[in-house]
Amino acid sequence: MFENLPWYSYIILLVAVGSYVFRYFKIGKKEYDAPDMTEAKFRKSSDSTLDQEQLFALAFYTPIAEWWEANTNTLSFLTAKKVKPYLEGWGMDTPAGYWSLAEYFMKDGRRWYFDFIQTMIEKEPQEQWERIMEQKFENNERAHRYLEWLSSGKTLNILKQKGILTFDSELELGVAGYDAAMLVGQARKAYTGNLISEEEAWKVINFAKGLALEYFSSWEDFGKSFIIGFALDMKADYNTYKEEVYHLYKQVQENPNSPWNTIDWPR
Repeated sequence: MFENLPWYSYIILLVAVGSYVFRYFKIGKKEYDAPDMTEAKFRKSSDSTLDQEQLFALAFYTPIAEWWEANTNTLSFLTAKKVKPYLEGWGMDTPAGYWSLAEYFMKDGRRWYFDFIQTMIEKEPQEQWERIMEQKFENNERAHRYLEWLSSGKTLNILKQKGILTFDSELELGVAGYDAAMLVGQARKAYTGNLISEEEAWKVINFAKGLALEYFSSWEDFGKSFIIGFALDMKADYNTYKEEVYHLYKQVQENPNSPWNTIDWPR
């Protein structure tokens, strides 16, 4: 097919092939030499005046706060400019929007999905699931995702493969840890975005602390509940973000400088 090409076409072809090979190996090497995923830093502000009880509650959100590169010991969360896209994305960029979401997580949160669906899977025949789901959730996309990932064992298997969970029975911890963490993170961001006062932020955070203490007696159990909720709640197209948070979560569990290892769980 090349025998009738003019002589200069061969030069153009060779240049093109050489350029492709150079770019392939250059980019490939760059990807190979790329650093590992984010390393947790557990940043602290020297100006913090928070007490141990406050630091304990803020620590619920640590794996995601590390992804944001936020301080571990301040109520403020980066800057109003940086949290604005998050507030808008969650529909909480007004005081009314924030309080609507906060009250939802305080009252039901993702516990509403998990507790009902996991109980249904355990106690009801599979042929009844569709009818029960329709009555309870109608066409709610999140509810049907929870059903798919819980009934198939997908979430459990992924977390076991990553060494985050060990036993099937750990699913019984539920997702209250995730709800508590989300309440803390959202309150910090809403405060930073000037949507709520400092007093209001601590009111929500203290509620989250009470929720966590009601359900858990250790950072280990809290953390597993957090990561179960996180894994279920993030859509499949958030896989890169999920992998980064999984990576950070393990560091939060294991690093001796992590708030989960420097702040005792109340007894």
